This record gives sequence, C-alpha cells and structure tokens, in this order.
Amino acid sequence: MMKKLLGILVLGLLLTFSSSGISGEMNVFKKKIKLPKDVAKGYKNAWKFCCNYDPETRLTPDYAFKIVNKSEGHPVRLGEQSIRFEVRRGDCGLSPGGYDDCKNNSERHELNAIKEVNKLKGVTWHTYSLYLPKDFLVGGFNFIGMGQFHTEESEPAFNWSVETRGYELQRRTACNLPENKNMDCSARDPQNYYRAVIYPADLLGKWHDMVFNGKWSVKQDGYFKQWINGKLVYHYQGSNLTRGELSGFQFGIYIHPLSYSPKKANVGYYDEIRFAKKSCKKLKLEDLGYNCKDLESQTVSKIDKIKGK
Repeated sequence: MMKKLLGILVLGLLLTFSSSGISGEMNVFKKKIKLPKDVAKGYKNAWKFCCNYDPETRLTPDYAFKIVNKSEGHPVRLGEQSIRFEVRRGDCGLSPGGYDDCKNNSERHELNAIKEVNKLKGVTWHTYSLYLPKDFLVGGFNFIGMGQFHTEESEPAFNWSVETRGYELQRRTACNLPENKNMDCSARDPQNYYRAVIYPADLLGKWHDMVFNGKWSVKQDGYFKQWINGKLVYHYQGSNLTRGELSGFQFGIYIHPLSYSPKKANVGYYDEIRFAKKSCKKLKLEDLGYNCKDLESQTVSKIDKIKGK
C-alpha cells in the first residue's frame, strides 16, 4: 500500500513540475495515470501513456503531456484546466507491450483509457473538446491522428486525423471482418469510409466539442454517431467491434512523418473528456451548451454502412 501511495505521489509531483515548465522526464512506464476531474469525468480513472519510452531508462519527456492551467494563459474549454500534448520530431519509442514506433516511422504521445476497466460494451456516450493552435502544422505528414476508438491488436474502428482537407473521420471497421483480417487495409478501401468533418478554415484557433454515441457489437446491429459543436455529422450502422478483442478510447497526437515533414513540434489541447453508459443525460452537456433531446432528434441524409453488409 505504501509503495502504491508513493508511486501516485511521485507521478503527481512529476506532472506538477511538468505543468510549471520545469524541464525533465517522467516515469510513466506501465503506470496508471489519473486525470483531474476538471479535465475528465465518467471514466474509471485509470489511463496509460503510450508510446514514447526511452528503451534503456523507460523515461518519457515531460512535455509529452501536461495538465495546464487557464491562469497560465493556456486554452481551457471549461473550468480551470486542460491537458496539453506536444510531439516533437523524433519522439518515438516503445510501448509497454513492446511495440516500437521508431521501427514503424511513427511519433506519438497518447493516453489510453485502460480497456480492461473502460472497455467499449453495449451503448456508450463520449465527449472530448479539442483545441489546435493557429500555428498547428497541418500539411506535410502522412497523417496526424488525434482521437481513436481502438482495438487491442486490430485496426481502430474509428479514428480522426488532421489532414490538408481538414479534421477527417476515418472508419476502418471492414478491416476487422474475419475475411479481411490478414489483408493490408486502410480507410481508403472501398468497404471503409473517410470524410472531413471540420474544414481547414474552421479548424484552428478555436475549441470544437465532439459528442459520440455508439452501440458496440460484432453484429450488424451496432452503430456509431458523431456530433460536432451540436450538429450530427455522421451516422454508421453495422459491426464495430472485433471478436475476441477489447476496444477503448485513446487520445493525444500520433504522427506519421514523411522525409520532408516540417521540423517544428505540434501542440494540441483536450478538455471535457467525458464518458457515460447508456444515457446521454449522464454526460451533463448543459454546461457545454447542449441538450440531449436536441442532439438525439437529429438525423443525417445518408447512413454509412459496410458495402455488402
């Protein structure tokens, strides 16, 4: 018990130093991380960091993620705090499971809602608010992932990427069908889907509120919806789980650079990361300016489905 309390205290001190601008490194390898209630609500408060550990020291740069304060001039959606992520060129390393981003030409700092205790099951509701500064680098990368509903081993069912065409939703549920599991698969494949849900002119320098509702199922009775700033922008119907694998939510910045990618670091902020089972009302969206009855009454002109299913 004493060792556990000491570990939490040390991590808390590291995060405090980090948010105060003191340079250093964090020891977050295989540790459970707690986020303040000002930033995250509804999740069983257990998060893990991925994926930049020095292979020898197991330490992570302290700028990877920081709890920051409105009083210090940082953008905050609601309350007094938000969470800031920063990825610098060369920020690759190991995950606790041994996955090596360096060998796969990827750079990232992400937090994962531990799937064993926050697994996607039945009907769920989620939110996060995203702020990208005006100097955020949009072009010149293969992708910049920011937000994923991800399986343990297979492709993410849904993820979002900052592209030259804007903030793009990418569905890869067809990749995880039994008949496709051993094939190279991407959101560009005919059975999958991609679309810009926030256009470039509207993306930077402001907060965007994301609300998600899903019924998670390996069968065709599953669904997934996304609202942005109070408007329903997407509705999918079909399988969205991979049989035999847990799925969960993760967020941060995940970059796949190219040989000519800019050298400047990318910074993004998240806030109001909320989770509820079964009912939208449990998200308590009124403080963000939304009403569940209004959101749930909205429809889209066309429901996305896997072709042939």
